Amino acid sequence: MKIKVYRLGILEGFIIFLILLILAILMLPLFLVILGVFLIYILFKYKVKDFFKKILYKIKRKKIKIEDVSNNGYVKINFGKRIEIEDSSDKLKNISLNNLDNLDETTKTFIYYLKNVGAELKDDGIYFKGYKVYPIFKKTYPINEIIKLNYPENIDAVILGLKGEPYEPKYLYLIPKEFLKDRMHIDEIKKFEIKV
Repeated sequence: MKIKVYRLGILEGFIIFLILLILAILMLPLFLVILGVFLIYILFKYKVKDFFKKILYKIKRKKIKIEDVSNNGYVKINFGKRIEIEDSSDKLKNISLNNLDNLDETTKTFIYYLKNVGAELKDDGIYFKGYKVYPIFKKTYPINEIIKLNYPENIDAVILGLKGEPYEPKYLYLIPKEFLKDRMHIDEIKKFEIKV
């Protein structure tokens, strides 16, 4: 078997080079379009995927507070950032002998506990250790260690029962009015702890 060898002259080599160059120039825009579409697809895929990952992360990390104090078996879930905070200090009235029937069971039980440890219930309010007090009971320790305190203006102090049950709180704090804020950190409150 003989091998044929073809030799190209300068003119034939130049023509073949020109044909390949023209084909490369014609194919270059098509190649760039395909490459551009591929890059856009990759970029879009990962950007969108990253976008949804961030949204899912924000949804998953949202803290919720669950209170299981219902009588009918339902659980109340409060999403912290969705609930509008109302200034209820104007709506609060001082607790006295006349309006005990209008209170919820937890507050009533806490007031009777205070009465057993030395508080006096009078017509104009509750008195404990020389202060006219407003009772607040929180069943659970706050997640972010910030306690929201709503109280009326015409009191001398707030008595805060924390953890345990309203008939026997684990911690009891007597916070004078000059130190009260709407939101207090647990470290600020600890210095007002009282033992009964």
